[in-house]
Amino acid sequence: MAICLAVALVIALSIWTIAQKSEQTEDGRQAIVFWGSTTQLGEEIQTVIHRFEEKNPEYRVIMSSAAARDLTGDAQRLMCAVAGKVPPDVVYFDRFAIGEWAARGALLDLRPMIDRQNSRDPSRINLDDYYEFAVGEASYRPPGSSETPGVYGVPVSTDIRFMFCNGDVLRQAGYVDEKGEPKPPKNWDELRDYANKLTLYRVPGNKASGISRLGFAPNSGNSWLYMYAWQAGGEMMNPERTQVTMTSPPVVRALRYMTDVYDDLGGVGQVKSFEEAQQGGSLDPFLLGRLAIKIDGNWSMTNIADWKSDMDFLVAPAPLPQDQIDKGKDPVAWSGGYALVIPSTARQKEGAFKLIQFLRSWESIQMLEQGNREQREAEGKIYLPRIEVNQVFAKRLFQSAVFDNARLPQTYKRAYAMILDLLPHTRIRPVTPVGQLLWTKHVNAFDAAVRHGYAEEAKNSGRDEIELALQKNQEIVQAELDSITQPPPPHMVNWTPYLWLYALLVIAPFVAMWRTYKKRRREYGYRAREVGAALLFASPWIVGFTVLVGGPILFSIVLSFSRYDVLNPARYVGMSNFTGVITDPTFYKSLLNTLYMALAIPLGMIISLAIALLLNRAVGGIGFYRAGYYMPAIVPLVAASLMWIWILNPNYGLINSALGWLYDTWLFHGLEGFISNFTAEPFKFSLPLWLQHESSSKPSLILMKLWGAGGGMIIWLAGLQSIPGELYEAARVDGAGPWHRFRHVTIPMLSPYILFNLIIGLIGTMQIFSEAYIMTPNGEPFGSTLFYAYYLFQQAFQFFRMGYASSLAWILFIVVLLLTLLQLWLSKKWVHYEQA
Repeated sequence: MAICLAVALVIALSIWTIAQKSEQTEDGRQAIVFWGSTTQLGEEIQTVIHRFEEKNPEYRVIMSSAAARDLTGDAQRLMCAVAGKVPPDVVYFDRFAIGEWAARGALLDLRPMIDRQNSRDPSRINLDDYYEFAVGEASYRPPGSSETPGVYGVPVSTDIRFMFCNGDVLRQAGYVDEKGEPKPPKNWDELRDYANKLTLYRVPGNKASGISRLGFAPNSGNSWLYMYAWQAGGEMMNPERTQVTMTSPPVVRALRYMTDVYDDLGGVGQVKSFEEAQQGGSLDPFLLGRLAIKIDGNWSMTNIADWKSDMDFLVAPAPLPQDQIDKGKDPVAWSGGYALVIPSTARQKEGAFKLIQFLRSWESIQMLEQGNREQREAEGKIYLPRIEVNQVFAKRLFQSAVFDNARLPQTYKRAYAMILDLLPHTRIRPVTPVGQLLWTKHVNAFDAAVRHGYAEEAKNSGRDEIELALQKNQEIVQAELDSITQPPPPHMVNWTPYLWLYALLVIAPFVAMWRTYKKRRREYGYRAREVGAALLFASPWIVGFTVLVGGPILFSIVLSFSRYDVLNPARYVGMSNFTGVITDPTFYKSLLNTLYMALAIPLGMIISLAIALLLNRAVGGIGFYRAGYYMPAIVPLVAASLMWIWILNPNYGLINSALGWLYDTWLFHGLEGFISNFTAEPFKFSLPLWLQHESSSKPSLILMKLWGAGGGMIIWLAGLQSIPGELYEAARVDGAGPWHRFRHVTIPMLSPYILFNLIIGLIGTMQIFSEAYIMTPNGEPFGSTLFYAYYLFQQAFQFFRMGYASSLAWILFIVVLLLTLLQLWLSKKWVHYEQA
């Protein structure tokens, strides 16, 4: 009966799965699955979809979204959908990621469909009407190729970056022209001067006291090293996209300028602390006059219109170096944005393209903008149109909604006029298969330079630290690019033998069980029904282990000797993944970062044992105290991480607020004076930057872990209550005091619990990931929180290097296994087990 039920369940699930994969909906229409939410596209997108279905009754659009923290660098859901041959038909996709995904064959080249369009179709997509930079970012061709690029996405939206200045702050500082109007900086030198003179500190003249108003910082906003490199005449890659050029003189010059400005302000740590203390919306520091100048995207103008529409602000192109201005170079801006793409394995390619056509028609644009306008006006806010990538549509929108709008303040009109002038000069990040890696390493180079992470190494080697920071990151990107441009390894992985091997491994225990049953059933009285029932009850675990544990283990073993990006067949590369790990400096850095966190193990054990000793008392209300100490251990990790981000904030966090008060007392002032007698410079206690500095970021996470030490208290309490009271009584009779009883009775009797906590703590430490992922994205600052598991995650799910990630996973397994065996071997000398 049980077997019949199991078979019926499998058949029902199979029928349901096949029904779910059908291309038709219940009403017989063809389904078009569209990944794009109202948050991204606006509330009116549903009305537009409904209008499309009216015009194309044979289709039904099913709208969903790819929920992810970072749709560009962490598109796991889309990757799994494409690899599993169940992708959406249309995706609202970051243009920056198109090159990387097109290189893996995940996206469909839309050029044939665009070329086949009817010239009289009112929804016809004419790429000549689009801004060249947007089409270029949605197109791709292999590095070094001269063929016509394929078009893998139809641009939908764009943004643009330029300089915002707070007019009131500039007037107060005397930065005005002959008419008394605020005067923005014209070149890099003036911008640096503005940054220094407009920045105010909590204690005037004392940069270590903290920033109270920031004049300007190179990356306060959204500009990055890319913009400064372009301004200096540099590029991150050569035109053929075969060489990374991060160490070219213009890029080095740009990064040096950014570093110098941060140093002028007291260091990047002080700037980061100030930025962490700020909020968005109506409390935006630019609106409140706490930030005088920033280079940011056009979305900041919408924020101004929402919360302080009458603000005195001005916009201008970001300043260039004076020598570039003298050469007649045009102002530089850069853009990002989104496009509509069709996965290469989509089922409804024709219907998907029809949907894209309609979404990019003037009718749809009008409906979306009209809905946006009505919503904002109903909320009493100024309506500002989005920047359209279609030049024809953009000019129509700007004319009707901006230039012909008599109620719109002139400040916004001047801003939109400047945007129209800047759009033809807009730059894009290189379209390359290593785009995400290049972005990550360009950020790492910036972070290393402004924090002077390579100052000591540069001094010892006689090299320039800025160039060294760029070169170390360039080498990693270039190596990955070279591996992609080279011919793929010739031998593809044939999974059939491995599947047969795994099937034999799965069947072998059952065969052995059957033979044992046949051999011993009379001797032990085994009954077939009882054995069958046992297997039935064990089947959920057996199936789960076989499918979710055993299979992936074998799969990862094979992958560790292969190159595999999920979207293309795996190919054997021998030991190159392991040799790559051994020669990878980031591997050692992540491993050392992780081992550093092992300091939390003994500290946590000491604190949790101390709590257990305090609570191991038979007094009234002790349960309440135990629950209170245990509470931090059950707080959700995300909530705890957000709370500790606030607690560790250098400017307004709880800890630094307390330390600031403490440092201002007569005792600490006297201590400062005493220490100053032995130092060349006057000594001052400074507030730690916690998560904002590489020297204190890991101790910050250790401090957070110690807060949850109450979780280990339960194990210690169990151990303490298992110690026979006679042992303490005998020790007391022999004259042993509290310390000797603790040392010679409690500790030996708790030694098995100590071993358990050491092993479990070490395994947990080697797998630390979530705290760093939430609190210090990308392992910042300066890679100080890039732990081993986080590095593995990046390689697997951001860069799609599954083979490399599998080799990292097996190295981690071997390291944990060896450390565990070492602890078990050493435990023979100090762990005491109670003898029966």
